Amino acid sequence: MSPLHRERLKRSGPVRKRRRPNAAAALSAGHRPVTLRRLAILTCTAAVALVLSAALLVRGGGAPFHTVDAAVTPTVETEGFPAPDYRAGVAELADVDRLVQTTLVLLVLAAATALVSLLGVIAAENLSLEGRRVIEVMLGAPPRRLVGGTARWWGRCLLWSLAVGSVVAAGMALVMAGLAPSGISFAAPSWLTGLSGLLVLAGLLALATLLPVRSLYSPTRPLVQEAESQHLTDPRPRRFNRVLMIVLQLTVAVTIVTASGLFLLSRGGDPGGVSGPRAADGQTVLGVLTPTGEAVENGSARAALYESALATVQRAPELVAESLATPGAWIGRGPEVRTANECGRCSNGGMPHPVHIAIVKHHAVMPGFFAQRGLQFVAGRGFGTEGTRAEQTRQVVINQAYARAHFLEPPVIGRRVALGGLRGEWHVVVGVVRDAGGRGLGASGSPYSVYFSALDHPPARIELVASVSAGSAADEEDSVRIVRESLAGLPGSGLSVTGLRPAAEELKRVHGTAVWLGGASRGAGLVTALVAVFGMVGTMRTHVRSRLRDMGIRSALGAAPRALKRLILREALRMGVAGVGVGLWGAMLVVGVLAPPGVDIFNAPLFLAIAVVFVGGSVTAAAPSARLAATAEPREVMDA
Repeated sequence: MSPLHRERLKRSGPVRKRRRPNAAAALSAGHRPVTLRRLAILTCTAAVALVLSAALLVRGGGAPFHTVDAAVTPTVETEGFPAPDYRAGVAELADVDRLVQTTLVLLVLAAATALVSLLGVIAAENLSLEGRRVIEVMLGAPPRRLVGGTARWWGRCLLWSLAVGSVVAAGMALVMAGLAPSGISFAAPSWLTGLSGLLVLAGLLALATLLPVRSLYSPTRPLVQEAESQHLTDPRPRRFNRVLMIVLQLTVAVTIVTASGLFLLSRGGDPGGVSGPRAADGQTVLGVLTPTGEAVENGSARAALYESALATVQRAPELVAESLATPGAWIGRGPEVRTANECGRCSNGGMPHPVHIAIVKHHAVMPGFFAQRGLQFVAGRGFGTEGTRAEQTRQVVINQAYARAHFLEPPVIGRRVALGGLRGEWHVVVGVVRDAGGRGLGASGSPYSVYFSALDHPPARIELVASVSAGSAADEEDSVRIVRESLAGLPGSGLSVTGLRPAAEELKRVHGTAVWLGGASRGAGLVTALVAVFGMVGTMRTHVRSRLRDMGIRSALGAAPRALKRLILREALRMGVAGVGVGLWGAMLVVGVLAPPGVDIFNAPLFLAIAVVFVGGSVTAAAPSARLAATAEPREVMDA
C-alpha cells in the first residue's frame, strides 16, 4: 500500500481515505501578512522605546555618558590630616558612572535585539509574499505599486511605533524618577542621541523592506528561475542564518535579564554592624554635629565638645550603639590619602622593601566607635576607654585588609603608619579591626582603612550614628524625634545639630542605587525576552515553512509525524541551550568588566532559574512549529 494514500477499513462503512491536516493551508494562515505586520508593529514599538530609553541616559552638552547625579559622602577638614588625594565622594561617583554605563550598554543590547527581531519579521513577510510579488512583476506591475505601497505601509508603521514608543519611554523615565533613592537627581538628556538612533532605525527599516522589492525590477534578475525556485528545498546557508538569529536573540535576552538580576541581588545588608550589636531590631538615625563659636578654630575645644556630646547621648536611656566619627566611617566610606607604613624585613624580588606606600581611607573616630559599630578586633585594642592612650605617642587602628596586604611580617602591633607619605607624622599601630566596607557605592575605592583618634585629630564636624531601642520608637520619624530630644540636653550652645534623618535613607542611596538601576535594565530585559520569544516563534515558523518540502520528503521516506515533531523540538532545545549558555557568559562579562566591584558576577540559583526558564521557553515556543512539521503530507507539499 502506497504511503501517500493510506486507507482505513471501517466496520460499518466503506473504505475512506484518511487525510492529514492541510499543512500548506495551515502554514499560510499562520503566515498571513496581517499577522506578521501586527508583530512588526509591536517589535518596532519595542525598538523605538528602547532606543529612546537609552538616549535618556546620555547627558547633553558633551558631558560624561550619564544623567544621574548622586549626593555623596562629604569630606571634612581634620586637624593634622593632609589634603586628601581623593575626596570621599570620588569613588561613589565613579561607581554611579559605571552602573549607569552598564545599564546603558544593556539598553543598547536590548534595542539591538528588538531590531534583529524586527528584521526577522520583515524577512518572514518577504518570504511569504515573495512568490506573489514575482508573479505581479512578471505580469507588469509598475514599481510605484509594489515599492510605493511597501514604503507607505512601513512609513505608517514607523510613525505609530514612534508615537507609542515615545509614550512608553517617557512613562518608564517617570517611574524610574519616582523610584530613585534619595540624593539622586537627573540632568538634561541628549535629544541628538535619541534622534540619531531613530534615524538609524528608520534607515535600516527602509533598506530591509524596500531593497528586496526593488531588486525584483532588476533587468538581470531571472524572475522565471525565481518563481521555479519556490518549490526547491531550503538551502543550508539561509537555514543557518535563521538559526544564528534565534540564538542571538536568546543570548542578548539572557544577558540582560541575568545582569539585571545580579544588580537586584547586589543589595548590601548591614555592613560592619551598621545598627550596632545591641540594636538589631531598632531604628538607626544619622546627624551632623558642627562646632560653633571659638571651637571652630580651636582643636582642643572641639575635642572637648565631642566628648561632652558623646557622654550626653550615652546617658539617654532610649539610645543604644552611639558613636561619633567623620562622615561615612560607619559604612567604610571616606577620603583617601597616600600613606606610608613600616613593613619590617619585607623584600620584593630579593631586594629589601621595608616601607610600603598605598592609597588608604582615613577616619577620625571617638572612643567606643568600634564596640558600638560591632567591629571586632583581631589583634590589639582601640582608643580611649578601649585601651590606654599615651599622650606622647599618637596611635592608629588599621583594618584587616591593610594589615594583610602591607604588613607582611608579623607582628603588626607596634609598627608605624605615616598619613601623607614619608613626610607625614608617624603613628603607632595599636589594633587591627575587621573590615567595615560593604557593597554599594564607593566599594571600588581603596579597601584599606586607618582609624585615628578624633581626640588627637578633631574634625571640623562630626557625624552621629545612634540607634533607638526597639521598644522606644514606633517608626523612623519617632526615632528621629527621640534622638533630637536627647541632643537637646547638650551643655551650652557650642554644637549645632543638622541633617537628622533615618540611616535607611543613606543605606538606600549607597546600597540601593544598583538595585534601582537594575530595575531599569530588568524592564528592558523583560521587553527583550518577550520580543525574543515572539521573534523566535515567527522565525521558527518561517524555518519550518521553508523546510516543509524537506519534511514532506522525509514523510514519504517513512518518517513518522512524531519523529518530525521531535526533530523540530530537538533543534529548538539545542538553540535554547546555546543561547542560554552564551547569554550567561555574556552577563558575567558585562557585569565583570563594566559594573563596579559591589555587584557579584555569579549567582548559582539565579543562573539555574534563568537557564530553566529560557530553555523551557525555547522548546515551548517551538511547539506550534513542531506540530506544523508533523502535518507535512508528501503529496500536498509537492503540489503546493
